[in-house]
Amino acid sequence: MKRICILFFILFLLTLSAQGQTAMDINIGSISISVPSGWIAHYTDSTMVFILYSPVEENDTFQENINVTTEKLPLKYSVQGYMSEAVKSLKTVYTDLQIIESKDNYHIFSGKVNNTLLKQMQFVYIKDNTAYVVTYTATPDSFDRYVKTFNEIQKTFKY
Repeated sequence: MKRICILFFILFLLTLSAQGQTAMDINIGSISISVPSGWIAHYTDSTMVFILYSPVEENDTFQENINVTTEKLPLKYSVQGYMSEAVKSLKTVYTDLQIIESKDNYHIFSGKVNNTLLKQMQFVYIKDNTAYVVTYTATPDSFDRYVKTFNEIQKTFKY
C-alpha cells in the first residue's frame, strides 16, 4: 500500500509539472526549435526534418503547420540569391503565385496547390552550404491566427 501511495504521489507531481510547461524543445542533430504546448511534432527522414501542426480546432478545414527543411547547396549562395532561386521553383508548384512581402531573410507569398489557396511565410538561413528553411503554412483566412506564434517559434530556431 505504501508503494502505491508513493507511486501516486510521484505521478501527481509529474502531472503538475507537465501542466506548467508552456513549450517543448525539439532537437535533431544540429537543429533545435522550441514549440508551444498543444502543437504536434511529426519527424521525417527526408530533407523536411519535421512538421509542426497547430492545435486541432473544431470545424477547422486546414490545420496550420510549420516545417523545417534543409538543402545541401551545390555552390555558395547568399540568402537573397537562394530566395530568388526559391521563387523560381515556387512558380512551378503554385498557380497564381503572388509575393506579398520580401525582406532580408524571409518572404510571404500565396498561391494555389491542388486548387487550395495557401498563404506561407518562409525564413531562410544558410550555413556551410546548407540552406535551412522554416515555413509557416495556412489558408489566407487563418494566416493571422498563428503568424505571431510562428514568429516566436522561428526566433528560437538554431542550426
